[in-house]
Amino acid sequence: MATGSTADLENRVAELERELKDVRLRLAALERLMGAGAEHPADNTTVRKKVVYDWQA
Repeated sequence: MATGSTADLENRVAELERELKDVRLRLAALERLMGAGAEHPADNTTVRKKVVYDWQA
């Protein structure tokens, strides 16, 4: 009985590892699609205004 339970647990862990790998691949693809890491134009404008203000002060 314990062997069957252990085998079921091992199968479940293997299945979860496959799902996790798939989720990581999908997330990486979405990040590439959306241009993750690129600065949003509104953020870029705000930073430039702050730099100019600080420089003038």
